[in-house]
Amino acid sequence: MSVPMKARRTKREIPIQVGDRRPRLFLVPKDQADGLVRLLKNFEIGEVDSVPGRVPVQDLIDAYTEPGVALRGARAKAGLSQGGLAAKLSIAPSNISEMEHGKRTIGKKMARRLARVLGVGYRIFL
Repeated sequence: MSVPMKARRTKREIPIQVGDRRPRLFLVPKDQADGLVRLLKNFEIGEVDSVPGRVPVQDLIDAYTEPGVALRGARAKAGLSQGGLAAKLSIAPSNISEMEHGKRTIGKKMARRLARVLGVGYRIFL
């Protein structure tokens, strides 16, 4: 025996999704949606210009090297000093300093070791 159910009126509601990571869906009555659009227009930012990731640190890259800046950033993000990172890798702290300042190249084998300790991809050091 089928029981009649009350149908949702979807023709009078407009779905609005807010958020990217954990999106929330709202069904707004059509007559109130125009007011919501007028309210949101006050907060419109227009087109957003994107900036390549290297631009903010270009002066550091020019002074040192790109792998050195990447090493310094990854080390800082991990909250390690040069000595702390050197201890984890069983190398001299001066080697870390030389790599960060571009005086010593970072080979593929060392890049993999650094990546494993710092939790990043090894290719940023090459």
